Amino acid sequence: MKFIFFVSALFLLTTTAFSQLKPMRTGAHSFTIQWISFNKVKPGTVTIKPSKNGTYSIEGEQRDKNHNEYVTIKGTIEPIGRNLYFNGKIVSRITSINNGQPCELNGQAVFRASGQRKYWRLQQMLNCDSETTDYIDIFF
Repeated sequence: MKFIFFVSALFLLTTTAFSQLKPMRTGAHSFTIQWISFNKVKPGTVTIKPSKNGTYSIEGEQRDKNHNEYVTIKGTIEPIGRNLYFNGKIVSRITSINNGQPCELNGQAVFRASGQRKYWRLQQMLNCDSETTDYIDIFF
């Protein structure tokens, strides 16, 4: 029984250590919200820079100037495994959602990469109108 516990503990420690060995890629990353991407607008960009205590700053946007629609992000992220723990502000404005008013998400949120996806997706997907699902993605 002690052997099984030891092997299990060793596996968890090793898995955690390996998941933290790969540093976050800093610099420019593509950034999208599906409503603007459907309009055939190029992806936006976020810039990720090292900060302190294992966190990174993140700031950027995607805009569709023809429809005055956008998504912006500013804050910090802490990568742990396949999650990015975000703290800051995300604002989106899509003319056909939330009566065309900006929707703000302030504080903590989680972006997660699942399966074979090449991006982290915001897990708090419900727009301010409480009816619409937004897919906000940060690409590797």
